[in-house]
Amino acid sequence: MDKIQLTKEQMGQLAAGLLFGGLFIYAYLFYFWLPTAKKIEDNTKKVASIESDINKAKMQKAKYKDLEAKLASLREEKEAAQKKLPRERKLPDLLRTITTLSKKYKVDVQAITPSGSAPVEYFTRVSYILSVSGNYNDIGRFLTALGMEERIMTSENLVISYSGSEAFSSRAQFTLVAYQYNG
Repeated sequence: MDKIQLTKEQMGQLAAGLLFGGLFIYAYLFYFWLPTAKKIEDNTKKVASIESDINKAKMQKAKYKDLEAKLASLREEKEAAQKKLPRERKLPDLLRTITTLSKKYKVDVQAITPSGSAPVEYFTRVSYILSVSGNYNDIGRFLTALGMEERIMTSENLVISYSGSEAFSSRAQFTLVAYQYNG
């Protein structure tokens, strides 16, 4: 093969071309390619980290899927328990209940006298002395309805007497005990 003979000028141009080509490749690598590759790598790591966090959150959500339903159920149970055993005295509610039941069972409430309260370990017994009159069976239904109310109440020391009048043939006096939570 024939050797290619280059002149000094051509060799200078070739060297300058190689030098500028090398400088271009160096500048491209260090100013464009490597910083962009570093950003791509950092963003890839961030995406992987975020995807990992999302997967962990999904696993926790699946693990505690019924947590909200259980919490709602527990709230309902708490509300039901507070209706049965309220934290406050709630005298207006008690009076409303007694009045409603007395009208329903045709019993005349003659007197409601607060009788005091006695704290017990987890609750307080709040006592009221009630005097009622009405038909014997109506008084019995009234007492049963009081005992079946949502709020826990008991009737104690019941005394029933015959009054002699037609409309209200019996009189009853008893202690109504309503319970209140001490928590």
